[in-house]
Amino acid sequence: MKTGLLLLVALLGGGRAGAPPAVRVTFSPLTKAAYLAAAKSCVETKPRVTFPLKKQHGRIVIPTAKGQKVFRDSNLEEDNPDWEKYEYEGYLPQAGVHLIFHRHYEWSRMIVLSQSGQQLVFQDKPEFSLDLTSYVAISAGLEYWANSNYIRLFHLKNGTWREVWSLEPKTWEPSQVCWTSNNSLLLIKKMWGGKSPGNTFKYARLTLQ
Repeated sequence: MKTGLLLLVALLGGGRAGAPPAVRVTFSPLTKAAYLAAAKSCVETKPRVTFPLKKQHGRIVIPTAKGQKVFRDSNLEEDNPDWEKYEYEGYLPQAGVHLIFHRHYEWSRMIVLSQSGQQLVFQDKPEFSLDLTSYVAISAGLEYWANSNYIRLFHLKNGTWREVWSLEPKTWEPSQVCWTSNNSLLLIKKMWGGKSPGNTFKYARLTLQ
């Protein structure tokens, strides 16, 4: 049996004209020492951020090709279970997206809104590849009920971010991920099986083809 786990996942709605090809992702296990050595090559891409919009009267209004998107704070105290607030994180011109941080009484989310009107919601801010044509989003959700548990990979095609690969593990949470190149990532997995659930970590390299 090969040491790497080969996952071939079809693009959502695959087969449609103009859709990017399916992405093949190979998981190669690493020792902790090998991971720490490889992690020295991790690159945290920091896209240029501008702030073309300001919140006014508790509202963030963002124009898109599908009309205005309005994000409105609640007029409730923070200890109210229905309390929520939106914070504008800025616009990434290279990626063509606005980032909006959505805080709720029990959870928080990152909204990624494109100029086309496409709106995606993640647990945390996604990590962009070095060339800014892909990003990966992770969420740890086995321990906390309000979160989903996933790794999702998106690619920019004709101005639209398309999901090209995803995984929802049942026995581990994605704890940390970083890009080492445009087709390679490093991953820390928090394991929830075995003798010490939640306190054991494993490491892997993800290769995109």
